[in-house]
Amino acid sequence: MPTLKNPRHERFAQLLASGKSATDAYELAGYKRSHSNGPALAKTEEIRARVAQINTENLERERATAAAAAERAVITRQRLIEMALEARKGALEAKQYSAAVAATKEIGILSGIRIERSERGMPGEFDELERMSAGELRAFVEKMLGQASIGEPSPSDSCH
Repeated sequence: MPTLKNPRHERFAQLLASGKSATDAYELAGYKRSHSNGPALAKTEEIRARVAQINTENLERERATAAAAAERAVITRQRLIEMALEARKGALEAKQYSAAVAATKEIGILSGIRIERSERGMPGEFDELERMSAGELRAFVEKMLGQASIGEPSPSDSCH
């Protein structure tokens, strides 16, 4: 249904679709405020059909906007890899080799080929563990797991 030929009827239908009461919409559309004429006009087939059409158009527009926003917001591992590849290509073209290396590392991490690990603790904190035999290390781990299950503090929880 195209817009209504009567501009005040069209405005009235738009105001109804936006949530205004029939009385308020009637007045805002340019008519003298009336508690009976507004509701009567709102009940006409022409106005009801136009309000339904406006609401349908608004819903379709909101759905399209939400779908576009959702599509833009989806960041997958593959998309991150593609972005890193683009960054790497740009870095190489600009002869920024350290940036290219950083992008290459990121691609490796995202693809699961490269795993980043880091040691946590104070310098020398793990020296004792490195000197333990396999049996001593196993006993130490079992002790730590036992303490963790009963809530006792482990040696690493103490202050240095």
